[in-house]
Amino acid sequence: MRPSVKTLDRIGSIEPLATETVTRLLSRTESMLGWRLRRAGLSPREEAVRQYILTQYPLLGRAPGCQEIATALGLKGPGDVRAILERLHELDLLYLDSDSCEIRLAYPFSTIPTKHLVQFLDRPSEKPIYALCAVDALGIPFMMDRDVSIESSCAYCATPVAVKVRDRSVESCTPAETVVWVGTAYSGHAATSLCPTLDFFCSPAHAAAWREVRPQEEGHVLSVAEALYLGKGIFEDLLRPHPGVVSSARTAAPPPETAKAAMTASTAGGLLAAFFASICCIGPVVFAALGVGVGATGLLANTAGVLKALLPYRPLFIGLTTVFLGVGFYVAYRKPTVGEASCQACVPASGVRSNRVLLWIIAGLAVALVLAPYWLEFATGS
Repeated sequence: MRPSVKTLDRIGSIEPLATETVTRLLSRTESMLGWRLRRAGLSPREEAVRQYILTQYPLLGRAPGCQEIATALGLKGPGDVRAILERLHELDLLYLDSDSCEIRLAYPFSTIPTKHLVQFLDRPSEKPIYALCAVDALGIPFMMDRDVSIESSCAYCATPVAVKVRDRSVESCTPAETVVWVGTAYSGHAATSLCPTLDFFCSPAHAAAWREVRPQEEGHVLSVAEALYLGKGIFEDLLRPHPGVVSSARTAAPPPETAKAAMTASTAGGLLAAFFASICCIGPVVFAALGVGVGATGLLANTAGVLKALLPYRPLFIGLTTVFLGVGFYVAYRKPTVGEASCQACVPASGVRSNRVLLWIIAGLAVALVLAPYWLEFATGS
Protein backbone atom coordinates (compact mmCIF):
# COMPACT_ATOMS: atom_id res chain seq x y z
CA MET A 1 0.00 0.00 0.00
CA ARG A 2 1.31 3.44 -0.93
CA PRO A 3 2.29 5.65 2.08
CA SER A 4 0.20 8.73 2.74
CA VAL A 5 1.38 12.17 1.71
CA LYS A 6 1.81 13.14 5.36
CA THR A 7 4.14 10.29 6.24
CA LEU A 8 6.24 10.93 3.14
CA ASP A 9 6.85 14.63 3.45
CA ARG A 10 6.45 16.08 6.88
CA ILE A 11 9.38 14.77 8.89
CA GLY A 12 12.49 16.94 8.50
CA SER A 13 13.75 17.82 5.03
CA ILE A 14 12.11 16.18 2.04
CA GLU A 15 14.41 13.98 -0.04
CA PRO A 16 13.54 12.78 -3.57
CA LEU A 17 11.45 9.65 -3.06
CA ALA A 18 11.41 6.83 -5.63
CA THR A 19 8.09 5.07 -5.08
CA GLU A 20 6.77 2.50 -7.52
CA THR A 21 4.26 5.02 -8.86
CA VAL A 22 6.75 7.78 -9.65
CA THR A 23 9.36 5.35 -10.98
CA ARG A 24 6.86 4.09 -13.55
CA LEU A 25 5.82 7.67 -14.27
CA LEU A 26 9.42 8.76 -14.85
CA SER A 27 9.99 5.90 -17.26
CA ARG A 28 6.80 6.77 -19.16
CA THR A 29 7.69 10.48 -19.26
CA GLU A 30 11.19 9.83 -20.56
CA SER A 31 9.74 7.58 -23.24
CA MET A 32 7.19 10.24 -24.27
CA LEU A 33 9.70 13.09 -24.39
CA GLY A 34 12.51 11.09 -25.94
CA TRP A 35 15.08 13.73 -25.02
CA ARG A 36 17.96 11.28 -24.58
CA LEU A 37 17.57 9.87 -28.09
CA ARG A 38 16.98 13.30 -29.59
CA ARG A 39 20.09 14.75 -27.96
CA ALA A 40 22.12 11.83 -29.28
CA GLY A 41 21.17 12.92 -32.81
CA LEU A 42 22.34 16.52 -32.38
CA SER A 43 25.50 17.85 -33.97
CA PRO A 44 28.12 19.43 -31.68
CA ARG A 45 26.97 22.90 -32.80
CA GLU A 46 23.32 22.15 -32.09
CA GLU A 47 24.12 20.74 -28.65
CA ALA A 48 26.33 23.75 -27.86
CA VAL A 49 23.49 26.13 -28.77
CA ARG A 50 21.02 24.17 -26.64
CA GLN A 51 23.30 24.18 -23.60
CA TYR A 52 24.26 27.83 -24.07
CA ILE A 53 20.61 28.85 -24.04
CA LEU A 54 19.97 26.98 -20.79
CA THR A 55 23.01 28.47 -19.04
CA GLN A 56 22.06 32.02 -20.11
CA TYR A 57 18.48 31.95 -18.83
CA PRO A 58 19.45 32.50 -15.15
CA LEU A 59 22.09 35.12 -16.06
CA LEU A 60 19.80 37.16 -18.32
CA GLY A 61 16.40 36.34 -16.84
CA ARG A 62 15.33 35.39 -20.38
CA ALA A 63 16.47 33.46 -23.41
CA PRO A 64 19.37 34.92 -25.42
CA GLY A 65 18.61 36.33 -28.86
CA CYS A 66 19.95 34.96 -32.14
CA GLN A 67 22.66 37.62 -32.41
CA GLU A 68 23.79 37.01 -28.83
CA ILE A 69 24.06 33.28 -29.52
CA ALA A 70 25.94 33.81 -32.80
CA THR A 71 28.43 36.19 -31.17
CA ALA A 72 29.04 33.99 -28.14
CA LEU A 73 29.50 30.77 -30.11
CA GLY A 74 31.28 32.16 -33.15
CA LEU A 75 28.52 31.16 -35.57
CA LYS A 76 28.07 32.84 -38.94
CA GLY A 77 25.13 35.00 -37.93
CA PRO A 78 21.49 35.07 -36.82
CA GLY A 79 20.44 33.08 -39.89
CA ASP A 80 22.75 30.22 -38.95
CA VAL A 81 21.42 30.30 -35.38
CA ARG A 82 17.81 30.41 -36.55
CA ALA A 83 18.28 27.21 -38.55
CA ILE A 84 19.63 25.45 -35.45
CA LEU A 85 16.77 26.78 -33.30
CA GLU A 86 14.21 25.50 -35.79
CA ARG A 87 15.84 22.07 -35.60
CA LEU A 88 15.70 22.13 -31.77
CA HIS A 89 12.05 23.25 -31.98
CA GLU A 90 11.21 20.29 -34.23
CA LEU A 91 12.77 17.95 -31.67
CA ASP A 92 10.78 19.64 -28.86
CA LEU A 93 13.95 20.61 -27.01
CA LEU A 94 12.74 24.22 -26.98
CA TYR A 95 9.75 26.17 -28.31
CA LEU A 96 9.85 29.09 -30.74
CA ASP A 97 7.40 31.89 -31.37
CA SER A 98 5.72 31.06 -34.68
CA ASP A 99 5.95 34.65 -35.96
CA SER A 100 9.23 36.09 -34.65
CA CYS A 101 11.17 32.83 -34.23
CA GLU A 102 12.20 34.05 -30.76
CA ILE A 103 12.68 31.48 -28.00
CA ARG A 104 9.53 31.29 -25.88
CA LEU A 105 10.90 28.54 -23.65
CA ALA A 106 13.68 26.01 -23.29
CA TYR A 107 12.70 23.28 -20.87
CA PRO A 108 12.57 23.86 -17.93
CA PHE A 109 12.74 27.68 -18.37
CA SER A 110 10.08 29.98 -19.81
CA THR A 111 10.55 33.47 -21.23
CA ILE A 112 6.79 34.03 -20.96
CA PRO A 113 5.71 34.65 -17.33
CA THR A 114 4.07 31.67 -15.65
CA LYS A 115 2.79 31.14 -12.12
CA HIS A 116 5.95 29.22 -11.18
CA LEU A 117 8.70 31.71 -10.26
CA VAL A 118 12.13 30.31 -9.36
CA GLN A 119 14.76 32.37 -7.53
CA PHE A 120 18.35 31.27 -7.01
CA LEU A 121 19.41 31.51 -3.37
CA ASP A 122 22.71 33.22 -2.50
CA ARG A 123 23.38 33.94 -6.18
CA PRO A 124 23.05 37.72 -6.75
CA SER A 125 24.30 37.43 -10.34
CA GLU A 126 21.46 35.07 -11.29
CA LYS A 127 18.03 36.53 -11.94
CA PRO A 128 14.60 35.14 -11.03
CA ILE A 129 13.26 32.99 -13.83
CA TYR A 130 9.95 31.37 -14.69
CA ALA A 131 9.53 27.61 -14.90
CA LEU A 132 7.06 26.05 -17.28
CA CYS A 133 5.36 23.84 -14.70
CA ALA A 134 5.64 22.50 -11.15
CA VAL A 135 7.88 19.56 -12.08
CA ASP A 136 10.13 21.81 -14.17
CA ALA A 137 10.51 24.12 -11.18
CA LEU A 138 11.48 21.18 -8.96
CA GLY A 139 13.95 19.96 -11.60
CA ILE A 140 15.87 23.24 -11.91
CA PRO A 141 17.93 22.85 -8.69
CA PHE A 142 19.23 19.50 -9.98
CA MET A 143 19.97 20.67 -13.52
CA MET A 144 21.73 23.86 -12.37
CA ASP A 145 23.09 22.41 -9.10
CA ARG A 146 21.74 25.43 -7.24
CA ASP A 147 19.65 26.10 -4.14
CA VAL A 148 16.35 27.69 -5.14
CA SER A 149 13.07 29.01 -3.83
CA ILE A 150 9.86 28.40 -5.78
CA GLU A 151 6.81 30.66 -5.62
CA SER A 152 3.64 29.24 -7.12
CA SER A 153 -0.03 28.82 -6.30
CA CYS A 154 -2.69 26.16 -5.93
CA ALA A 155 -4.28 25.37 -9.30
CA TYR A 156 -7.69 25.02 -7.59
CA CYS A 157 -7.96 27.92 -5.13
CA ALA A 158 -4.88 30.11 -5.94
CA THR A 159 -3.49 29.79 -2.40
CA PRO A 160 0.23 30.74 -2.52
CA VAL A 161 2.60 27.76 -2.51
CA ALA A 162 6.24 28.25 -1.47
CA VAL A 163 8.93 25.60 -1.73
CA LYS A 164 12.60 26.01 -0.82
CA VAL A 165 15.11 23.48 -2.14
CA ARG A 166 18.54 23.44 -0.51
CA ASP A 167 21.26 20.81 -0.90
CA ARG A 168 19.03 18.86 -3.33
CA SER A 169 16.21 18.36 -0.83
CA VAL A 170 13.14 20.39 0.15
CA GLU A 171 14.02 22.47 3.19
CA SER A 172 10.55 23.96 3.59
CA CYS A 173 7.16 23.67 1.92
CA THR A 174 4.12 25.87 2.53
CA PRO A 175 1.33 24.80 2.85
CA ALA A 176 2.58 21.65 4.53
CA GLU A 177 0.02 19.48 2.69
CA THR A 178 1.12 20.60 -0.79
CA VAL A 179 0.91 17.95 -3.53
CA VAL A 180 1.58 17.93 -7.26
CA TRP A 181 -0.71 16.72 -10.03
CA VAL A 182 1.17 15.19 -12.96
CA GLY A 183 -0.80 14.66 -16.14
CA THR A 184 0.27 12.16 -18.77
CA ALA A 185 -1.25 13.56 -21.98
CA TYR A 186 1.44 14.34 -24.57
CA SER A 187 1.00 15.43 -28.16
CA GLY A 188 3.36 17.37 -30.41
CA HIS A 189 5.07 19.63 -27.89
CA ALA A 190 5.23 19.15 -24.13
CA ALA A 191 4.78 22.90 -23.68
CA THR A 192 1.27 22.83 -25.14
CA SER A 193 0.09 19.42 -23.98
CA LEU A 194 1.89 17.93 -20.98
CA CYS A 195 3.22 20.94 -19.07
CA PRO A 196 -0.09 22.78 -18.52
CA THR A 197 -1.31 19.80 -16.45
CA LEU A 198 1.67 19.69 -14.05
CA ASP A 199 0.60 21.85 -11.13
CA PHE A 200 0.88 22.43 -7.40
CA PHE A 201 -2.16 22.01 -5.13
CA CYS A 202 -2.30 23.25 -1.57
CA SER A 203 -3.78 19.94 -0.35
CA PRO A 204 -4.80 16.48 -1.59
CA ALA A 205 -8.45 17.55 -1.10
CA HIS A 206 -8.10 20.42 -3.57
CA ALA A 207 -6.32 18.17 -6.06
CA ALA A 208 -9.25 15.75 -5.79
CA ALA A 209 -11.79 18.58 -6.19
CA TRP A 210 -9.95 19.85 -9.29
CA ARG A 211 -9.92 16.30 -10.64
CA GLU A 212 -13.66 15.82 -10.14
CA VAL A 213 -14.52 18.47 -12.72
CA ARG A 214 -11.97 17.03 -15.16
CA PRO A 215 -12.71 13.31 -15.20
CA GLN A 216 -11.07 12.97 -18.60
CA GLU A 217 -7.66 14.04 -17.26
CA GLU A 218 -5.20 11.18 -16.88
CA GLY A 219 -2.43 11.44 -14.33
CA HIS A 220 -1.32 11.02 -10.72
CA VAL A 221 -1.29 13.00 -7.49
CA LEU A 222 2.29 12.97 -6.17
CA SER A 223 3.73 13.97 -2.86
CA VAL A 224 6.36 16.72 -2.96
CA ALA A 225 9.03 14.08 -2.36
CA GLU A 226 7.85 12.07 -5.37
CA ALA A 227 7.56 15.17 -7.57
CA LEU A 228 11.10 16.14 -6.53
CA TYR A 229 12.31 12.72 -7.67
CA LEU A 230 10.49 13.14 -10.98
CA GLY A 231 12.00 16.59 -11.59
CA LYS A 232 15.44 15.26 -10.72
CA GLY A 233 15.09 12.32 -13.10
CA ILE A 234 13.94 14.44 -16.04
CA PHE A 235 16.30 17.41 -15.76
CA GLU A 236 19.42 16.41 -13.84
CA ASP A 237 21.37 15.38 -16.96
CA LEU A 238 20.24 18.11 -19.37
CA LEU A 239 23.44 20.15 -18.93
CA ARG A 240 25.77 17.18 -18.74
CA PRO A 241 27.68 16.17 -21.89
CA HIS A 242 25.73 13.60 -23.86
CA PRO A 243 27.91 10.65 -24.97
CA GLY A 244 26.45 10.69 -28.46
CA VAL A 245 27.39 14.35 -28.93
CA VAL A 246 30.74 14.42 -27.15
CA SER A 247 32.13 11.55 -29.23
CA SER A 248 31.72 13.59 -32.41
CA ALA A 249 33.17 16.79 -30.99
CA ARG A 250 36.73 17.61 -31.95
CA THR A 251 37.90 18.88 -28.59
CA ALA A 252 36.68 18.78 -25.02
CA ALA A 253 35.72 22.02 -23.35
CA PRO A 254 38.20 23.06 -20.66
CA PRO A 255 36.65 24.22 -17.41
CA PRO A 256 36.57 27.99 -16.75
CA GLU A 257 38.96 27.52 -13.82
CA THR A 258 41.66 26.30 -16.24
CA ALA A 259 41.45 29.44 -18.36
CA LYS A 260 41.53 31.64 -15.26
CA ALA A 261 44.60 29.82 -13.93
CA ALA A 262 46.35 30.21 -17.30
CA MET A 263 45.66 33.93 -17.35
CA THR A 264 46.85 34.36 -13.75
CA ALA A 265 50.07 32.44 -14.38
CA SER A 266 50.87 34.32 -17.59
CA THR A 267 50.28 37.77 -16.10
CA ALA A 268 52.33 36.90 -13.02
CA GLY A 269 55.13 35.69 -15.28
CA GLY A 270 54.95 38.91 -17.30
CA LEU A 271 55.15 41.05 -14.18
CA LEU A 272 58.12 39.06 -12.86
CA ALA A 273 59.96 39.29 -16.20
CA ALA A 274 59.32 43.05 -16.31
CA PHE A 275 60.72 43.35 -12.79
CA PHE A 276 63.98 41.67 -13.86
CA ALA A 277 64.09 43.80 -17.02
CA SER A 278 64.02 46.93 -14.87
CA ILE A 279 66.00 45.88 -11.79
CA CYS A 280 69.09 44.99 -13.80
CA CYS A 281 69.24 48.66 -14.84
CA ILE A 282 67.87 50.36 -11.73
CA GLY A 283 69.67 48.12 -9.22
CA PRO A 284 73.23 49.24 -9.97
CA VAL A 285 72.14 52.90 -9.90
CA VAL A 286 70.48 52.42 -6.51
CA PHE A 287 73.52 50.64 -5.08
CA ALA A 288 75.83 53.33 -6.43
CA ALA A 289 73.68 55.91 -4.65
CA LEU A 290 74.14 53.88 -1.48
CA GLY A 291 77.92 54.07 -1.88
CA VAL A 292 78.39 50.52 -3.05
CA GLY A 293 81.03 51.06 -5.74
CA VAL A 294 84.00 49.35 -7.31
CA GLY A 295 86.08 47.40 -4.78
CA ALA A 296 83.26 47.17 -2.26
CA THR A 297 82.66 43.88 -0.51
CA GLY A 298 79.80 42.25 1.39
CA LEU A 299 76.23 41.27 0.62
CA LEU A 300 75.24 44.54 -1.04
CA ALA A 301 78.31 44.47 -3.26
CA ASN A 302 77.62 40.88 -4.30
CA THR A 303 73.97 41.71 -5.07
CA ALA A 304 75.01 44.73 -7.13
CA GLY A 305 77.38 42.50 -9.08
CA VAL A 306 74.63 39.98 -9.83
CA LEU A 307 72.26 42.69 -11.04
CA LYS A 308 74.94 44.20 -13.25
CA ALA A 309 75.59 40.75 -14.73
CA LEU A 310 71.88 40.55 -15.68
CA LEU A 311 72.09 43.71 -17.79
CA PRO A 312 72.95 41.90 -21.08
CA TYR A 313 69.81 39.79 -20.61
CA ARG A 314 67.47 42.80 -20.45
CA PRO A 315 66.20 42.27 -24.05
CA LEU A 316 65.36 38.66 -23.13
CA PHE A 317 63.36 39.77 -20.08
CA ILE A 318 61.50 42.35 -22.17
CA GLY A 319 60.68 39.63 -24.69
CA LEU A 320 59.42 37.31 -21.96
CA THR A 321 57.27 40.14 -20.58
CA THR A 322 55.67 40.58 -24.00
CA VAL A 323 55.05 36.86 -24.45
CA PHE A 324 53.54 36.30 -21.00
CA LEU A 325 51.26 39.32 -21.22
CA GLY A 326 50.29 38.33 -24.77
CA VAL A 327 49.18 34.91 -23.54
CA GLY A 328 47.21 36.57 -20.73
CA PHE A 329 45.36 38.87 -23.13
CA TYR A 330 44.70 35.99 -25.54
CA VAL A 331 43.11 33.89 -22.82
CA ALA A 332 41.09 36.83 -21.48
CA TYR A 333 39.70 38.05 -24.81
CA ARG A 334 39.61 35.09 -27.14
CA LYS A 335 36.20 34.00 -28.42
CA PRO A 336 35.21 30.54 -27.10
CA THR A 337 34.77 27.78 -29.65
CA VAL A 338 31.41 26.10 -30.10
CA GLY A 339 32.54 23.15 -28.02
CA GLU A 340 33.62 25.39 -25.16
CA ALA A 341 30.72 27.80 -25.10
CA SER A 342 28.34 25.85 -22.88
CA CYS A 343 31.07 25.65 -20.22
CA GLN A 344 32.26 29.24 -20.62
CA ALA A 345 28.69 30.48 -20.35
CA CYS A 346 28.55 29.41 -16.73
CA VAL A 347 31.09 32.09 -15.80
CA PRO A 348 29.35 35.28 -14.58
CA ALA A 349 30.02 38.33 -16.75
CA SER A 350 31.11 40.32 -13.67
CA GLY A 351 33.88 37.79 -13.03
CA VAL A 352 35.14 38.07 -16.62
CA ARG A 353 35.20 41.87 -16.40
CA SER A 354 37.09 41.91 -13.10
CA ASN A 355 39.72 39.51 -14.50
CA ARG A 356 40.23 41.75 -17.53
CA VAL A 357 40.52 44.89 -15.41
CA LEU A 358 43.12 43.19 -13.23
CA LEU A 359 45.00 42.10 -16.35
CA TRP A 360 45.16 45.68 -17.63
CA ILE A 361 46.41 46.94 -14.25
CA ILE A 362 49.18 44.33 -14.17
CA ALA A 363 50.09 45.09 -17.79
CA GLY A 364 50.37 48.78 -16.89
CA LEU A 365 52.68 47.97 -13.99
CA ALA A 366 54.80 45.75 -16.23
CA VAL A 367 55.19 48.47 -18.85
CA ALA A 368 56.08 50.96 -16.13
CA LEU A 369 58.78 48.58 -14.86
CA VAL A 370 60.22 48.00 -18.32
CA LEU A 371 60.40 51.75 -18.94
CA ALA A 372 61.70 52.47 -15.43
CA PRO A 373 65.33 53.09 -16.49
CA TYR A 374 64.19 55.75 -18.94
CA TRP A 375 61.77 57.65 -16.74
CA LEU A 376 64.20 57.37 -13.80
CA GLU A 377 66.96 58.86 -15.95
CA PHE A 378 64.60 61.65 -17.02
CA ALA A 379 63.52 62.31 -13.43
CA THR A 380 67.05 62.48 -12.08
CA GLY A 381 68.41 64.43 -15.06
CA SER A 382 71.35 62.07 -15.41
